[in-house]
Amino acid sequence: WVCGGVWSPGGWAEWSWGVYVWGRVGKKRTGEDTAIGMGPASGKEAPRQLTGGPRDGGPRWSPDGKWLVFNRSGEKEGKKQPPQLCLLPMSGGDAFVFTDLPKGAGDPKWSPDGKSIVFTSSSNPEDLAKQAKKKSEKKAEDAEEEEHESDAHVITRAVYRNNEEGHLDPKRPQHLWVVQAPQSGDQKVEPRQLTSGRFDEGEAFWSKDGAQIYFTSWHVDEPYYELGKTELYVVPAKGGDAKRLTTIEMNAGDFALSPDGKKAAFVASVNEPVNSYTESDLWTIDLTPNAKPVNLTSGFDYGVGDSVFGDNAAPRGLGGNSLVWSSDGRSILDIYAKEGQTQLASFDSGNGAVTEQTHGKQA
Repeated sequence: WVCGGVWSPGGWAEWSWGVYVWGRVGKKRTGEDTAIGMGPASGKEAPRQLTGGPRDGGPRWSPDGKWLVFNRSGEKEGKKQPPQLCLLPMSGGDAFVFTDLPKGAGDPKWSPDGKSIVFTSSSNPEDLAKQAKKKSEKKAEDAEEEEHESDAHVITRAVYRNNEEGHLDPKRPQHLWVVQAPQSGDQKVEPRQLTSGRFDEGEAFWSKDGAQIYFTSWHVDEPYYELGKTELYVVPAKGGDAKRLTTIEMNAGDFALSPDGKKAAFVASVNEPVNSYTESDLWTIDLTPNAKPVNLTSGFDYGVGDSVFGDNAAPRGLGGNSLVWSSDGRSILDIYAKEGQTQLASFDSGNGAVTEQTHGKQA
């Protein structure tokens, strides 16, 4: 199976290349092996494998197309380790891991100048202190036994675990971190925690000038008891207090910045009236205080961002579909499910008019 494809900088064109995650059932038949592959948009050359895996995913091109950042999860003493960030030089050479956070790193996003990467991690100060202590200990045979970490879970919330992720830990919320993009495996870089608090954060995207980073959160301890909401925040990339811009009265995702940097597009479904199922729509919102979202596809009879697979799709490989703005900002590209097929369409960013880009039987 193949998923999580992204085009090289400049978007789709006859000469462009796409990278994707390809996978297969692992040798032990207990999971999936994933690696990064690449193929040309023209289809005139055969696709080829870029990384060896066995657990690589979530590839993202650097703005200049010279690097690829992705997640890699290794093994230690037969146990799967949290994913870390890895860089691959597209001019040639081996990929190298450049983060080492106790709880891993994920969802990397390049800064506009390609010098920094924002990502998420649930590592907390206690985790970092324990890691530093272990690294400082002598490796002599008579060294003291490492401190045992209990695997007991105290359940205090109604929702306490997720598929594949296992038990949730409210003591370790997901925060944003920033790290300099190294130029080689020999260059050591130190990630810097950008946000803090007791609530999860995600969906990070950079401002056009790279001075700020937008992200989403919802400051409610047990949000599953309420209708979904999304709070949109902005924080200085160099560090400082985060500021809430606005609250979106829906669970919003797949945020993408417009070319002029003044607004963002996202996908969300309305909460009210409450239905067993509500189709997802394409929205835009100005990146200004107290801005209200605009629904571009209220009259569109199909779910934007949906495919015919639903939750029966192949494993995601730490990647997924992303909204793509046209270079002039006049349209937004996304998929939708229609009559048992998945199609690609562009939506006018002003009035939501639909122009189908693909036809035929594909999923």
